[in-house]
Amino acid sequence: MAKLTFLGAAGTVTGSKYLVEAAGKKLLLDCGIFQGSAELSARNFKPLSADPKNIDYCVLTHAHLDHCGWLPCLVRDGYKGPIYANQATIDLATISLKDSAHLQEEDAERSRRNAKHNAEDRNPLYTTDDIEPTLRLLKPVPRTGGFDVSPEFHFDAYDAGHILGSTSLALTITKNGKKTVVVFSGDIGRYGEPILNDPATPPRADVLLCESTYGDREH
Repeated sequence: MAKLTFLGAAGTVTGSKYLVEAAGKKLLLDCGIFQGSAELSARNFKPLSADPKNIDYCVLTHAHLDHCGWLPCLVRDGYKGPIYANQATIDLATISLKDSAHLQEEDAERSRRNAKHNAEDRNPLYTTDDIEPTLRLLKPVPRTGGFDVSPEFHFDAYDAGHILGSTSLALTITKNGKKTVVVFSGDIGRYGEPILNDPATPPRADVLLCESTYGDREH
């Protein structure tokens, strides 16, 4: 039986990380940082409850930091597998991760000059030296349509209309001849935007994980 664990984006908007376990394999869907309050930011310094060395695959929905910004920590802590993303997401994540590392270093230096901050606050979450090892693991997949990461895990990608490269991902898990479809919406855009496609809807799901940042109000 497949197992799904929320490692972020549960009870809060940011820090998207979903661990899927099936047929002896582990797949991480998104790997974002927590953003917002000091308490949320402090979560970024805590080790992942699942050992990165034991995760086999990582797949990204898009390049915003709350979905990809913890990747340098994942790799630094032992992850060696591929990081799958479409080319637009790879291009944007390359820019955003380099910029994030630079800002982490600047913020840490500023904190070191401020005695009110504790020792943890004075260390960057990661540095520019952590970025290249992460980027080397990025592997391109189709912008839309299907792709396999293993015999157990097949993805179908749909345009989410959120930013350039953003996707909703339908994961088909095959175990003992049975197929289960888990849809990860990623962040969803709006209809009728001038420079982005309208969001596309996956046709079916046994389990749906849907973002709901503005679900209780007009936006």
